[in-house]
Amino acid sequence: MFGRSRLGALAALALLSTACGDDGRPDGWTDATHGKNAKPAYDVVFPQGQVNRMDITVAPEDWQAMQDDMTGMLGTFGSRGSGPGGGGGGPGGALPVELTQACEGKAAGEACTATFQGNSFTSTCRQLQDGMLFCQPRGGGGGPGGGAPPDGGVPPDGGTAPGGGGPGGGGGGDLIPNTPVYVPSTVRFGDKTWWHVGVRFKGNSSLSQSWGSGVGKLPFRLHFDKFEDEYPEIDNQRFYGFQKLSLSNSVADASLIRDKVATDLFRESGVPASHTAFVALYVDHGEGAEYYGLYTLAEDPGDPLLNSFFGTDKGALYEADGVGARLQTFDAESFGPETDAAEEGWSSVEALISALNADRSDAAAWRANLEAKFDVDGFLKWLAIAAVAQHWDAYGAMTHNYYLYAHPGENGRVHWITWDHDRTLSGGGGGGGMGSVSLTRDEVTNAWPLIRYVLDEPTYRAAYQQYALEAARGPFAPEALKARFSAEHALIAPWVTGENAERQGFTFLTSPQQFQDALTGTSGLLQFAGQRAAQVEAAFGTP
Repeated sequence: MFGRSRLGALAALALLSTACGDDGRPDGWTDATHGKNAKPAYDVVFPQGQVNRMDITVAPEDWQAMQDDMTGMLGTFGSRGSGPGGGGGGPGGALPVELTQACEGKAAGEACTATFQGNSFTSTCRQLQDGMLFCQPRGGGGGPGGGAPPDGGVPPDGGTAPGGGGPGGGGGGDLIPNTPVYVPSTVRFGDKTWWHVGVRFKGNSSLSQSWGSGVGKLPFRLHFDKFEDEYPEIDNQRFYGFQKLSLSNSVADASLIRDKVATDLFRESGVPASHTAFVALYVDHGEGAEYYGLYTLAEDPGDPLLNSFFGTDKGALYEADGVGARLQTFDAESFGPETDAAEEGWSSVEALISALNADRSDAAAWRANLEAKFDVDGFLKWLAIAAVAQHWDAYGAMTHNYYLYAHPGENGRVHWITWDHDRTLSGGGGGGGMGSVSLTRDEVTNAWPLIRYVLDEPTYRAAYQQYALEAARGPFAPEALKARFSAEHALIAPWVTGENAERQGFTFLTSPQQFQDALTGTSGLLQFAGQRAAQVEAAFGTP
């Protein structure tokens, strides 16, 4: 059913998309499954304990347009590696060769000098979760694509904190210079079809690493009414109540469950975060449906997430990505508008940054002013759980992976929304290096004022420590976390190494054993679960 005999599927789906009912909608359209006002069907789109199948069909010429767009940005597919991990021994190995070569023969923390995309800089070697070293460009615009100063520069505070530059970084460190092109597609889920759905590649380091290593398991973004102007019959099309969905590829995670589990832990702890589920993805771009692998499906940080957490989606939502996302000084380019209200300006973000960086000599006045502009308590909860979960690819090291929402019912008070957790739940309790986040966060400098200034306040630090302890004694308690890891790992095993295993050329795994070791090995998830709560108690618990 899903072999090359489906070469005619594109034509059949094209005919289906033009067959319309009396209301002008495509046949098969229902208000409950396709309509704008449909109640979000979380149990259908994000079922727990189940792997759904999703099919995406793209016309050959549109698929070629996507390939050409990527080639123009990153070069030929597979040009930076020789298979999974880009020759680097596993997920995360396909970093730009200019950055990895600069650290050959060096140890983490040693000085390095590199040139990337025309920018030269001097920095230190940083280590990814898989052990690979690369020369980490400095934050504040120094690094790939960031317009580094001629001498390579240093962070604004003169320290060594990693910043917006470099793999996984935002803004100045983006490895993808432009947003990949959208093309129309047909999406099939269960017995339902969605037409003219916008699809594009997504991600920064996850996309760059996948493309450079020549692994076809690329991350995707779906936008269900992206092409409504060209195809008015799909005006306001939704997917069971959702306008946008992301499909993440676990490029740096041999267990394939970190993104889902960590996102679930944040959300279940009361931190605004997406719902997630596992999807077996098949893509047909003219040669029949091919299994692209096991993906993590996530809802977009817009509606309905905003309604579920804040009771309204009418406020201004911004995606943070760039040097301004350090929150030292305001930079409009670093806060991309995601809602109509956000298109009207950045007044709430500007107010937050101003309050954060105001004079702190009167601590009580500073706290009161900041709390009027920003949900400090919500941020402290995120910060604590992020530290417990070892979420290093985030604020405090990287200038991306968060959204800001200005609540219209709170005079625009800003709330923190977390995003993208595939590089979590590993490492030790160490000193804040790449792949490791300290629990105290004492290593964080003034280059990240929302951490440094807040944790320097005794009342806020006490709340932060309490949230960390609550996490350690609750969802991160050893037996509960081990059970969660084991259940999710067993659920997806048939779609990773079992009867429906990921295929060569569409997997980052070098062997089935690597998938198993990611759970049970000496550095696996079960070991993390057995140790992390005790580390938190040692740091913050009662002597």
